[in-house]
Amino acid sequence: MPEHGRNLALKLIHCSLLATLKPFLDLPDRLVIFKPPGWEVYDQHTDLQLSSFLQATLGKHFAIVHDDEHQCGFLHRLDVPNSGLILAAKTYEAYHGLKVQLNAGEIARDYVILCHGWVRPCLKDIKAKVYWRGLLPTIAGDQGKPSWTRLKVTAHARHRSTALSLVAVQIATGRRHQIRSHFSHVGHPTVCDGKYTADATFQSDQDLCARNFLHRYRLAFKDLAGKDHEVMMPVPADLMISLQRVTTRDFQSAETIREWVIGNSLRSWQDYTPLIPDFGRNQADTQ
Repeated sequence: MPEHGRNLALKLIHCSLLATLKPFLDLPDRLVIFKPPGWEVYDQHTDLQLSSFLQATLGKHFAIVHDDEHQCGFLHRLDVPNSGLILAAKTYEAYHGLKVQLNAGEIARDYVILCHGWVRPCLKDIKAKVYWRGLLPTIAGDQGKPSWTRLKVTAHARHRSTALSLVAVQIATGRRHQIRSHFSHVGHPTVCDGKYTADATFQSDQDLCARNFLHRYRLAFKDLAGKDHEVMMPVPADLMISLQRVTTRDFQSAETIREWVIGNSLRSWQDYTPLIPDFGRNQADTQ
């Protein structure tokens, strides 16, 4: 492609991404915004910074979004390859109040992932300490900070000869790369994860999905008056396309994945029905 054509294509993609960055919920002192894949929340390791977008959008009216010492108002992050909902404070009062909620485990963060292998439906929790240093991968095991990931296996599928599981996840702690390192630790790394799988696996996964299949689809928290707020977002189009390309193992899995593809599967993590072991195993695989 000629240089001017490539630049135009990149500009169109950038404009398209900017359109998705409009807040899902915009309250006077806090908001929920979508982070597309390839964007960083803040830290300046990539050109596409969610903090820069928020600063440009809110201007100088909210000082905290320009304050690196307070994480530019963001309460949490998402890894650059991942997508999902991000909670940010517009004021210092909101930031400290949300921090209290976060530390007390009162902010719900729910995810959907596609991972390798047929995860046993009886696996409900992953409790493993995690340790990291600098930009090196996080190591899950017996050293580091206590970490707890809750999960519900909702579907089994395959892509060609690769077994896959669609899993709903809720984190009780928010460590660096917690979900990715925990699932790698139990032998079920997330699809297209360049940090926690072998290079050959990562390359093979790109035939199914161009980026790490991990999406934060739900946030729940309280506002200044103590009122509950819940925000949910379907998986983005690229992940929907990946789900359309898998072959499901049974009828329950087929129905679950169909609901995610049409955006009809959004609910609290607690409300998902785990995959029933051996349900429909005597039936033929389903597209």
